[in-house]
Amino acid sequence: MSQFYNSTLALASVLQTATLVDQLAHSGSCDKHSNKVSLNSIIKPTTNIEEIYSSPKDLSIGLKTLSVAFDKKTKSLQNIIFYSLALINLEKKLMKNAQLVSQLTSQLSNIQEQDFYDIDHNNSLAKLATIYKDTLGKLNPRIMVSGEELYLSNERTANHIRALLLAGIRAVSLWKSQGGKPWHLIFQKKKIVNCVKSIDI
Repeated sequence: MSQFYNSTLALASVLQTATLVDQLAHSGSCDKHSNKVSLNSIIKPTTNIEEIYSSPKDLSIGLKTLSVAFDKKTKSLQNIIFYSLALINLEKKLMKNAQLVSQLTSQLSNIQEQDFYDIDHNNSLAKLATIYKDTLGKLNPRIMVSGEELYLSNERTANHIRALLLAGIRAVSLWKSQGGKPWHLIFQKKKIVNCVKSIDI
C-alpha cells in the first residue's frame, strides 16, 4: 500500500482514540473492539501499519469520524477534533523533551517484555495510566477531557481515558512515521477524504 494510504489509516487511529475518549467521558463505556485495537497498538513496537492493524475494519470508527470531520461541519465532533489536535500538539512537545521520550520508551519496553494482563484489564489500564501521568502528564497544556462528572470521577474510567490518550500519542507518532504532517490537515483534506471513501470498511 502507498505511504499516503498508510498515513490515512494512522490518522484515523488518532481520531479513533479521541472518539473512544469522548465515548468514555459521556457514557462510561466505549466500543470494545476499537478499544482493544487502540490499546494494543501501544505494546506493538513497530511502525508497520499491517502489523499493528490486521484490517482497515479495525479502524472503522476512526475512518468514519475522519470522513465526517473533514467532509462536513458538525458541532457533534467538536470535542473529538479538539482531542485529536491536542494529541498532535502534545506529541510534538514530547519529542522536544529527550528525557521524557527516554523515560516513556523505557517504561513501554518494560511492559512489552512482561507477561501482561489483557490490555483492557483494570490492572493494565492502571499501569498505562500511570505511564501517561508520569510522562505526558508533566507537559503543558494538559489535555482537558470534558464529559459527565459521574464518569470522569470514576477511577477506572479516568485510568481508561489516560490509557487511550497514551494510545493517541502512539497513533500520532505512527502517523508522522508515515509522512503525516499537521499542514496536511488543512491542505490535503479532499485527498484524505477520497482515500477514506476508497477503503472498504
